[in-house]
Amino acid sequence: MREQSAGSGRLIDAHCHIDLFDNPAHVVAEAEAAGVYTIAVTNAPSVFRHTAALVKDCRYVRAAVGLHPELVHSHGRQVEKMPPLLQETRYVGEIGLDYTTIDQAVRRAQRDVLGKILTWCAEYKDKVLTLHSRRAAADTVEAVGANYPGSVILHWFSGSSGELERAVSYGMYFSVNLSMVGSQKGQALISRMPVDRVITETDGPFVKHGPQPAKPIHTQSVIEGLATLWHTSPDEASDTVFANFKRLLRGSSVGGR
Repeated sequence: MREQSAGSGRLIDAHCHIDLFDNPAHVVAEAEAAGVYTIAVTNAPSVFRHTAALVKDCRYVRAAVGLHPELVHSHGRQVEKMPPLLQETRYVGEIGLDYTTIDQAVRRAQRDVLGKILTWCAEYKDKVLTLHSRRAAADTVEAVGANYPGSVILHWFSGSSGELERAVSYGMYFSVNLSMVGSQKGQALISRMPVDRVITETDGPFVKHGPQPAKPIHTQSVIEGLATLWHTSPDEASDTVFANFKRLLRGSSVGGR
């Protein structure tokens, strides 16, 4: 599969854990050179400034502050560190809910943390949120609600058709990756997503591109998968995703940095 030419500025990686790669600085430099607009999510507030320092001189890569739901049980107190960090970035993630745990106390703690973050972000009215919703799509979508004052991306969505439709009715977007375009379930979900609500992600280094962790430059392969599903050319699919991303940013009053 083709990789994007350097400096093109047309690819989008809306969800990448750059700080978890073996050589984060190299991944950042590669994404920047290739012009891949990248949201570098973080799993806890304590690691945000490290990622922010990695991307401080970047045109295309932005750091997001987050608290992964699977870390709430061990790092939940860090949520109180988020308010001042929200002044430093308009990108927020990875946040959300994860109901792979059956512990109801942990689930309640996740909902409490997500509620706090959503309340703080709503005050700004321009945040771009990337949310995790594994086995918790209904509660995640309802936590955000229909009138949230910002842009919301459901990362690697795996919920039901009904939950997808509710998210669409609430104005949410979906970021899809190589695992999704390469699986029957993922393809079925993508086929139900409005084309104008789909953007691309890698979720690297967790998702693989062949034998190696998926990096921002590998979003071209996601584009090619979407082109096949949408019965169009890769260039047209890329244009669609890029237009979706620009619309998402305009919708939340986001301009440049």
